[in-house]
Parts: sequence; C-alpha cells; structure tokens
Amino acid sequence: MLWLYDGSFEGFFCALHKSYRDKSIPEVLTSDTSKLNLLSEPVTIETDREVAKKVSESIVSHFPRKIIERIYHVFLCDDVAHERELLLYIRLGFKDITFLENLSHPVVFAIEGYQKRLFSTIHKMQEFLRFEMLEDGMLYAKIAPPRNVLPLLGRHFIKRLRNERFIIHDISRGWIVVCDGKGLEMHEVVDASVPVLHEKEQHFQKLWQTFFDSVTIEARKNYNAQRKSIPLLYRGLMTEFK
Repeated sequence: MLWLYDGSFEGFFCALHKSYRDKSIPEVLTSDTSKLNLLSEPVTIETDREVAKKVSESIVSHFPRKIIERIYHVFLCDDVAHERELLLYIRLGFKDITFLENLSHPVVFAIEGYQKRLFSTIHKMQEFLRFEMLEDGMLYAKIAPPRNVLPLLGRHFIKRLRNERFIIHDISRGWIVVCDGKGLEMHEVVDASVPVLHEKEQHFQKLWQTFFDSVTIEARKNYNAQRKSIPLLYRGLMTEFK
C-alpha cells in the first residue's frame, strides 16, 4: 500500500492515526508524487488538524522529551524516505518505550542515524552560513542545506546576534525564519528575489575576500583538506568563495 500525505507534520500525525485506526502499516508513506506510476493506487491521507492535535498530545504524554525531539528532528530529514521508519519507530515506542533503547533493532538504529545526520548539517550551517546587510540594516542569509534545518537554526543565531534583526532564507525550500528583535517567525516565501543590499555590503565583502586571500600561504595549499573542512556543497553561498 502506498499512502500519500501533504508533507506536513500534521499530515504525518494523521497517517499515524490511520495506521492505528485501520490496523495497517503502509509499504510506502510519502509526500513525493514522483514516486507514483501508472500502476500506483495511492491512499491519500487528508490532513485533519484536530486529529493531528490529539495524536500530538498522546505522543507528548507518553514519550520523554528526548524522544519527542528525536521524532521532530527525524521528520526534518527530508533528503531520504524516512516517514515509514518514523511511523514504525513511534508505534514501537507506544508498544514499549524500552524498545527504543535497543540499537540492534533496525528501525531504532536507522532513526538515530537520521538524527545524527541532521545534527551534522546543523553544525555545518552554523559554521558556513554568511549574513549580508540589507538597505534597512537587517541581516540576510541564504542557505540551501541538504536537510530541512531552517526551523532549528533561528535559536542559535538569536544567542549569537542578540541585538540584531535577521532573516535566514532557505532558497531550496522557499521558507524564511525572521527575527525582528522580539521573537522568531517562519514564513513561506512566494517571491524568491533577493532583497536590496546595503550600499556598504559589497565593500564589506571585498574586505573579507581580501583577508581570506591574504592569509593563504600559496605553498601550503591543500585542496583535499580544504574540501574536508568546507565541503563543496556549502561553498556556493559563502562570501569568500564567490
């Protein structure tokens, strides 16, 4: 059976509810319509926020905070087909919470692996993200991470940039996180055009590029080591590699 949902966390919870209600587990649970073919007869999961709220409350009441965070983190790993394994993981925990401590179980092992990959991406984005100054003084950064880490980046930069207003724009998924000095908000972006930069921004970038070049020792260049430290995947949006 192929279950098709809308890709939202609420939609996933509705799929989990259906799994218990119908006493069935799908062979495939996805929001990717490209997985469909002429022979596919998918079951479409309708997103019901009331149902999702009840499932969410049940998870919060049953699982410790560590497991709840893991469920959310793994859901953000949208670079792999993870939904069915996450559904099985939650069902396993509802059956007996101690099962989730058994790393020899293939589902538990896979889920913890997904979370580690997400943490690795977050760590890299915290290092490699570059802000630019807009004409109104707000800081703006573009990212295109392999996993959906945008919802988890905002809190880190609120601590780093305590008195600044900033926008982090995931250009591959069309979402932004905005800090206006009071709190964080997420918005879907319809217009993908880049905001107008401050007139001094190009000067700042030139200074940074000059510093980056000047500290380089030509005889000690090691491109293999550089690729390990700064993977090519993250360089396209970094100021010093433009």
